[in-house]
Amino acid sequence: MQEVSSPIYRSEFSTGELISGLSWLGVGAIASLILEVVYLGTWLHVGQVALPFPWTIPVAFGFNMVLTRTARLWSERPVLAAVPLIVWCVGFFILLMWPAVTGNQLLGTNMRVVVLLMAGIAGGMWPLIRPQ
Repeated sequence: MQEVSSPIYRSEFSTGELISGLSWLGVGAIASLILEVVYLGTWLHVGQVALPFPWTIPVAFGFNMVLTRTARLWSERPVLAAVPLIVWCVGFFILLMWPAVTGNQLLGTNMRVVVLLMAGIAGGMWPLIRPQ
């Protein structure tokens, strides 16, 4: 009978690998933020009834959780592990302030935007508060 060996995790990284890994996680955070904002105003049409269906709110929670948990694999330091969350939050606030610069409003003025922000922060903070 063959023994099943446990996976081997690499824990030694060069500084360049760490910066590269966290940079790609930051790019993923920005890409997810843009998609979450674009599809936040989704409506679900059921017959003659149209219902708001902000499916990107749970996506923001879950994807930010995955990004932060992945960042924890790169670094045990909470500040470095929070890089994807910080990038996501900075991007969110840039989109929030965008009308002051260009006049084009990208985020609506409704409760869905507030809930998206809270869900994104909560999902990103969860792996930092409860590491496993």
